[in-house]
Amino acid sequence: MKHALVIGGSGMLAGRVLWLEEVGYHVSIIGRDAEKMSRLTEQAPDRLSAVLVDYRDDLRLKEALRSSIADHGDFDLVVAWVHSDASDALTCVLSALRGGTDVFHVLGSRANSSGVRNGLTITEDVRYHQVQLGFQVVKGERRWLTHKEIAGGVIEAIQGKEPLHLVGHVTR
Repeated sequence: MKHALVIGGSGMLAGRVLWLEEVGYHVSIIGRDAEKMSRLTEQAPDRLSAVLVDYRDDLRLKEALRSSIADHGDFDLVVAWVHSDASDALTCVLSALRGGTDVFHVLGSRANSSGVRNGLTITEDVRYHQVQLGFQVVKGERRWLTHKEIAGGVIEAIQGKEPLHLVGHVTR
């Protein structure tokens, strides 16, 4: 069975986690909130695994990644929504990959996508993609993306496998 890792999957990306499970992945979900994780994983307990860890703690994150790989095999796909206060989290994830993995890095609307990419060391056998979140314009007014729009945008990015996928409008 294919193995996916989703960082930030118990919140706005929960719909994305369930889609991955539906299309045949075992999904390891990194999050801190045990209650949210339990509500999510109980929907498919044999194919969803909670990995309760604060991804800002590099040592515990590395340990959790090793454990998840030991239990379910190498990651075939990674979706990482990592906030800026965890500057080394994605580096920890990238160092745990064995190759042939698609990594979808979810970025906020203000992120400099090329600057983020240039700050990472990515081996040749890892396929790195970015998903940049923006905003919607409704009746001339800007609004944030909904959870459903974010999850849908990430799914589109995975299906399209483009180097950069924009969700909504982004001001450059």
